[in-house]
Order: sequence, then C-alpha cells, then structure tokens
Amino acid sequence: MSRRTWQRPLEAGGRDATRAQVVEAIDRTAPETKAELAQTVGISEQYLSELLQELKDEDIVQKGYIINDAALFTGSRQISKLYGDDSDAQMHASDRTAASRGTEVLGLLDRLESVTTRQYDAARAAFLDEEVERSAGTLESLTNERYSAVLTELKSYTLTTDWPGNRVAADLSTIATNLEIIGDQSCFIADVVDREGTDTSGVVGERMADIFDSGARINEYFSAILFDCELSVHDELRDEEVTVHRDLDELFELVTAYDPDMYGYLVTITRALERSIYYWVDAAELAVQLHSGVQPDHVEI
Repeated sequence: MSRRTWQRPLEAGGRDATRAQVVEAIDRTAPETKAELAQTVGISEQYLSELLQELKDEDIVQKGYIINDAALFTGSRQISKLYGDDSDAQMHASDRTAASRGTEVLGLLDRLESVTTRQYDAARAAFLDEEVERSAGTLESLTNERYSAVLTELKSYTLTTDWPGNRVAADLSTIATNLEIIGDQSCFIADVVDREGTDTSGVVGERMADIFDSGARINEYFSAILFDCELSVHDELRDEEVTVHRDLDELFELVTAYDPDMYGYLVTITRALERSIYYWVDAAELAVQLHSGVQPDHVEI
C-alpha cells in the first residue's frame, strides 16, 4: 500500500519558509528516501541536501529523517511567548497576532480546567458523603460547552498559524481532551457512588481520601506549569505521582480483605482515580515541553 503524502505549494518567504516546509513534510509523511522528500516539498535533491545539512547542524533533523522534538519546540513559538504581553511595540505584527491568539487559547483552557476541577471536587465530596453545591453530573454540560470552545479556537489557530505553530495547537488540543476525560471520570465516580451507596468509613476510606487529595495536588501542579509557566514544580508533581502510585498499590492490598461487592466498588473508583491522575500528568508533561522545548522523562513506577 502506498504511503499517503502531503503536499502544499511553496509560499513566499524564501529559504526559511522552505526549511520549515522540509521539516513539516518529514514530520507529517515520514519519507524513506531523499528523492521522496524532495518530490513532496517540490524542490531539487541538491537544494534539499543543502537544507538538510543546515537542519542536521542545528540538530532539528536527525539521521533517518527523524525530527528532534526538543530542538523543534525550542525553535518554534512556544506558549510561554504566546502568553506574553502582546502590546510590545517592538513585536512583529504576526507575533502580536500569535500572542493575542495564544492568550485566548490559554484563557479558554483555564476556564475548562476550572470546571473539570469542580467536577473532581464534587466526585470526591460524593465519595466522602459531603454536601456539594453542584454535582459532577450537573456540571457536565458546562464542561462540554467549554471543551467545544477550546477546540473551535484551536481549529482556527491551526488554520491561520504557520507550522510548527499548528503542532503546538495539536498538543494544546490533547491537553484539552485530557481535561475533558478527567471530567468524564469524575462523573463516573459520582454515578458509582450514587448507585452503590456503600459505606467506606475507616482505614480504607481515609486512604481513598488521601488519594483524592493527591490527585488535587497534581492538578494544581499541572495548572501552575501550564498557566503560570512554573516549570520548577514539575519535580514536585513527579514526586506526588510516585507517592500516589505507592498509595494505590497499598490500597489494593487492603481492599482484598473485603467482600466481593465492596472490593468491586472500591476497585472501580480507584481505577477511575488512577486514570484521572494519568491524564493530569500527561497534560503537565506536554505543558513542560511546550514551554521549554524539553520532553520530560516519565517516572518509572
């Protein structure tokens, strides 16, 4: 089966524009040969060789036509720059537009994060049999509305922003999807609690409350990284992740002593909690890469 190729006419912008198209073509089509890449971009193999040598010298393209993500993101417009002051008189008009658009995207993400956090807090309250102003389920429509607003803005951003800026938009879309999934998991937890109505007082209930609290702290670290560019808290997030996985392992050992119905109830909720924490950590690591150009090594559990 032949590989589907992507091609776009060369635009104005000279050598720099062509370099960007070379990297984009590699990233999107994974060419096997220089001839294939030259044909996709629409330039001669000799000219392509010159551009590839420059890109290899800058460590953006590696052997075997592989893109170095760290170098790529370092050289692209990063969120930390987009989320800056777009009133700077020295800023180029296109950069000012990107800054304004970046501010809008992160503002929408902030609104989405705030409502998914409320859903998570409501799920925790339901499990602990505490009063809550609005349940996770009643907030679901608001989450869906804000999630849709983020995706609509990102679609516009993708269509109007030169590559690799649109690749940044793709990662922001993943972050938004992660938050929407966390909201879904919170609704699921609340529904299970409402359906089962099982008493979990005692040691197991206390351990579950600790895990809910760890998830909330990981969410706070994620928010600090994405919205405030506080990359220093990433180490604390990783430490918290290690702790919560250890607590989950210990909790699973505890719940095996319970009857099958209680065991099934607790395992169902802890698995949903575990998934929520996974998506927060994944979103945080994307945020670190977008701000710094560095792909964090995931914690070995």
